[in-house]
Amino acid sequence: MIDRTAILTAALAEASRLQVTVSVAITDPGGHLLALWRMDGAPFHTATLAQDKAATAAGFGFATAAWKERISDQPHLLTGLNGRAGMIPIGGGLPLYQDGRLVAAIGVSGAKEQQDCQIAQAGAEAFAVSGLRPAAQP
Repeated sequence: MIDRTAILTAALAEASRLQVTVSVAITDPGGHLLALWRMDGAPFHTATLAQDKAATAAGFGFATAAWKERISDQPHLLTGLNGRAGMIPIGGGLPLYQDGRLVAAIGVSGAKEQQDCQIAQAGAEAFAVSGLRPAAQP
């Protein structure tokens, strides 16, 4: 079982440490929402973006930040991907694996892209502490 509270708590603590307000979403491997927290003051759109980042990470099995490098020399792909509902090729989403099997994903939105990534990583590290292993970063 995934300790959603520990993941959310770690991510929100990192956001507070960075003095930013964000939304944090956790999804199952199919991109279905398991948990969502929008910090006071975070724009309401961040809730949907965080869920979409988690779903994108779950759907493809790698960090959403990796899209930048994967499609940097193919701008037509970015155009096509941006038109897909729920597809967010922007950093802040991480898949979470247990014994090589995707079990969940985390998505963060509301700060600068690198901060979203850092906050998601804090949540992934809490997932790892619970006895599971987060996905490797790109």
